[in-house]
Formats: sequence, C-alpha cells, structure tokens
Amino acid sequence: MAIEERTTLPTAEEFRREYMARSRPLVIRGGIREWPAFRDWTPEFLAGKVGGNEVNVQQSPTGIFGLDPEKGGPRYEEIKTTLGEYVRTMMGAEDDGVRYYVQRVNIPDRLPELMEDFSVPDYVDAAKVYLINLWLGPAGNVTTLHYDTPNNFLAQVRGRKRLKMFSPWQARRLYPCRSKAYNMSQVNIDAPDLERFPRFRDVPMYEVEIEEGDLLFIPTYWWHQVYSLTAGISVNIWWIPMWRQLIGPQLWDNVPDIARELLNRAGPR
Repeated sequence: MAIEERTTLPTAEEFRREYMARSRPLVIRGGIREWPAFRDWTPEFLAGKVGGNEVNVQQSPTGIFGLDPEKGGPRYEEIKTTLGEYVRTMMGAEDDGVRYYVQRVNIPDRLPELMEDFSVPDYVDAAKVYLINLWLGPAGNVTTLHYDTPNNFLAQVRGRKRLKMFSPWQARRLYPCRSKAYNMSQVNIDAPDLERFPRFRDVPMYEVEIEEGDLLFIPTYWWHQVYSLTAGISVNIWWIPMWRQLIGPQLWDNVPDIARELLNRAGPR
C-alpha cells in the first residue's frame, strides 16, 4: 500500500488536523527545496564546513544497523572520529568487510554550524522539538524495523531511501521485543520466519520511496524499516506528540518515558 503524497504544502492547521491528530503518514514532495541545505549539502560540503567536529560512527559487517532483538544491545560497534575523516576514508569504504554509518548525530549539540542551513517546519511547535539529527551514509545500509515515540519528520537532502511501514495497530503481529529494545521488532521482514512469527503473515504494509527534497512525516508509534538506496544525507526532526497520539498499543511500553518527560517539564519543586 502507498503512503499519501502531496506536491503542495498543507497549511499548519490542515497538517495538525488531518495528519498529526489522526497519525496519518504523509510525503510532501519537494517539501524542503527552499532549504539552503538542499542547495548546498554534499558530503564534501559538510566535510568543508564541519569536518573538524567529532562524531560517532557506527560500523557493521553486514550493513544492518539496529538493536539486537534478543539482547537489546546494538548490532554494530561505534567509534569516534571527525566528520571530515569519515567522509574521506570511511563513507565509501567497501573492501574491508565493514560498512559505516553516521546516524543520529545531534546537530544543535555536535554540529551547530549546520543549523543555519535548514529550518524546523512550521507544523512543529519549536518548544516541542525533541532532537534534530544528521544521517550520512553509503548505499546499502539498513535500519531495522522499529518505532519511535516522538513524531518524526525525515528530510531527504541527498540521495534516495525506501521505507517499509506498518500501522501502530499491527504491533501484535510485528512481535515487539521484550528486552530493553521494546521498540524493535523481532521479525526479519525481508525473510520472515513464519513458523516462529505466524501472525506476521499477510500483515498490511505500506511502502514509500523518498528522493532529494522530499519530507516524510512518520507519526508516533508507526513502525518503519529504512533502506539507503544510494549514498545520502538526511535530517530528522523528532518532536513531542499530541496526547491523543499516545493512546495506542505501545502506550504501556512508553509509560516510564512519558512520566520522565512530565517530570522534566514540571521542573524542580
């Protein structure tokens, strides 16, 4: 099944009413074409602008990036280097049996010079922004099936990605982990073991491909697996959802995080 697409920007009121409040994914084709990042960013540009900034680089022998559904720990190792060194020596490396990925780098904290190159969409209350991250990697990397509690805008600055997505209401059929990686699925959706995971059979799946300039809204709790079809640069913006969005099958798994957020907002007493 296809995700709804638009080539014109909805108004802020329309987006909040029709998409955010109803937790409906949306692709806005060309939604970030006004960003300076869309005009300027390439790996080489980033290396020139913030090449001396330190980042964490994930490395995996398989190109699969995610958490182990049994143990809850990462399926990759992590090293520290500069962004410039990553672009020069790691991003395109394919002959040493290791694949690399810069993922979830906190832009305001680690790469603040890049903040002038894009803007948070008007649909998002700036006070509710949770994290803004940079993703930079080669073709072939895969982020395994999971959901995020915050709402998510995924902006594709360079390259192409494909996502396979599932409604939150299909959670039981996706076999969430019962380790600390509770937001990960146990199912290898590209080669499912239907004897072990029989409820996964015929589960409704949405599929979408995003290209340079596109903006994808991934609502709270929507499951997604992400494939890098080419080398690419992405920015994702996580922001706190509406309360009504939190009422779903994943609510109880997230109660500790929600309580922590409420305490943080309340401040010291």
